[in-house]
Amino acid sequence: MPGVPSNKACERCKKRHLKCDETRPRCQRCINAGVECPGYVQTRKFIDQGASVRRRYAPYRDHPKSSNVKPHDPPSGDPGFAQTEEQHPIQPPEMGLSVSTTWGSETTQSGPPSPMPNASLNSAVVPDEPVLQPSRVEVTSSIASPEQQQSGTSRNVSQPSSGQTLSGIQEIRAPPNPRLGSYGSPSVRSDREDFQGIFSELMTGTEHELSFLIRHYSDIVGPWLDLADSGNFFAAYVPIRAINEPFLRYSIAGLAAKHLSRVKGQTLPAAGGLFSSPATMEVYPNSEQVDWTLKAANYFYLAVSSMNAHIVDQYTFVSSSAVLESPIAIVNRWLTAQTKTDQPLEPAGFWRMAENLVAAAAILTMYRLIDESALNWQSHLDGIQTLYDYLLSLCSNGSEPARFSHGIAAAFWNFSRQDYQASYYNRLPSHFDPANLPLWRAAGIPISPDGSLELLPPSDPASHREDTAANTLTWLLCKVVNFLAESKKSQMEQFMAPLADETSPPCASPHSYPTTSTWLRLSFDLQTWFENVPETFRPSVRLEPPKTATTDMPFPEIFYGLTTCASAMQQYHFGRLGLSLNRPADAVTGLSTAFDRLQGYRELTKEVDYRCKEIAGIALARPGGGARIYMIPLLFATGQCFEGAQERQIIGDLLRGVEADMGWATQVQIERLQALWAQRQLV
Repeated sequence: MPGVPSNKACERCKKRHLKCDETRPRCQRCINAGVECPGYVQTRKFIDQGASVRRRYAPYRDHPKSSNVKPHDPPSGDPGFAQTEEQHPIQPPEMGLSVSTTWGSETTQSGPPSPMPNASLNSAVVPDEPVLQPSRVEVTSSIASPEQQQSGTSRNVSQPSSGQTLSGIQEIRAPPNPRLGSYGSPSVRSDREDFQGIFSELMTGTEHELSFLIRHYSDIVGPWLDLADSGNFFAAYVPIRAINEPFLRYSIAGLAAKHLSRVKGQTLPAAGGLFSSPATMEVYPNSEQVDWTLKAANYFYLAVSSMNAHIVDQYTFVSSSAVLESPIAIVNRWLTAQTKTDQPLEPAGFWRMAENLVAAAAILTMYRLIDESALNWQSHLDGIQTLYDYLLSLCSNGSEPARFSHGIAAAFWNFSRQDYQASYYNRLPSHFDPANLPLWRAAGIPISPDGSLELLPPSDPASHREDTAANTLTWLLCKVVNFLAESKKSQMEQFMAPLADETSPPCASPHSYPTTSTWLRLSFDLQTWFENVPETFRPSVRLEPPKTATTDMPFPEIFYGLTTCASAMQQYHFGRLGLSLNRPADAVTGLSTAFDRLQGYRELTKEVDYRCKEIAGIALARPGGGARIYMIPLLFATGQCFEGAQERQIIGDLLRGVEADMGWATQVQIERLQALWAQRQLV
């Protein structure tokens, strides 16, 4: 059912607990104080409690009936039971635990108590308007041992001290109930486990849940976005800025919850130990049974709502259709409004807000891509070229070359990697134009006016050479996939040309087949990049497959010390593979004899086999998560080249492993490969 919003005061008056006159668009109290009124934002959350209700009343439905003994009759021969019966209300045998939860003025009854110990969570991240924040939860446990039943004493399951709270829990006490068996009985453990699921659903938006999700984001998901950023903007800076920016906080929580939903709630502490126990913020009660998909959708809605609140001054209500709008489109609307305003822009405040909004757009875009079919990626990236054209025009002052800030550039490289991979899947031109040299220079690539690469001096301490090399390769791969898109378009035009009406006048095609000079230039650029990469782009371990009678592993294992370098080398081999398979006919000297043509085919087969084995070998060494999520199209490409059953099986297992470990959808790629392999077997 929809949650009931709190008072209608503005955000500032609501936080300060002051009476607000609710004047629109700005209240009089804020005007008198000389501060900007944050406006009126009311959030509603739709809660599906069907699962918890079914678990709560399942014992009533499944309880066996007897004609001789009534459900609430005390067992004969137990005088102590009748005495206790007068003091405590009788409950069904399967549910000997009572939870009284007070939500403001409403009181509900639910199942058994949480086994979590009380703790005081002092996190810097506190939601402005928690969707569900219980004011008081009293958990009463009726568990006593037989010895305690005879002596009339009871023991407390937990004895919290005053002031200790956990997600709104104020008091947990355990009066006796002789009807239940010992504390460690299976029935008691089952009741406690059932309550964990109910308790987890009630924790949405609480301080502990947000702390858990932000920690999970910083440890697991954030490094994906910082693949080629040693400054760790997304993993380090964004969580700090989320303290004061609700849309960043909810974006982080939404992506972390989405990832947990994809990996079935499995969490692996990033910094574990043999003897030390995990921190409280690293543990979530009954995480594997929580409906993280529902929580992720709720946080996504809150993030989009908060972003829209920064766009329109008089924004008072968020329509449910707001979640259908792309986060990139929201940022574009904000930039358009900023360029049309008559008030002068404050550079420091404007660029900080621009970084925060663009970072939220990058996080929410990954939220949508993580379980989306790769064929639909391009639709989620619509508007990124317009977005960065706005930013490029705003940071250009005419005297010096434009240069993006750290956060703007970090988001740009995430979008560009997703852009070129989406272009490869669909064989369509990328959103970012690789010929727009001022844009790529502003992102940090050293490019000369004629479009050739400029090498950084090795002794330059201010440059992050690994990041620059990896980002430069992304620009080159963007050029490669656009070359492949033009090749496919030209082939389609040549195929459709004979089907056209012969009486129609011939017209020149606006897209001619990519020339040999373009192919040679791309090959030269990739080779130049490879010859000038830092030393860290060499593998530190290369384990060749053993050749025995029982095992015949077709691929080596290749390990790089830096995840950035492992991913870059995989993508480099992918670029060379794409160029080798799409070489124009006149790229080499014309073949005059059948032997020359056969020799050319042998060289091409050898080149393709080497590139594919290098890509698979790096994947078998299990690099960091940032490299694994971007190797999906690379493995898909190599799977199309292999002919052996064992090689195909390994590629399929690698793709399944990425989905199982990282949560990224790979089922579409596996099904396409299996259909292709089956088709080749029929030929």
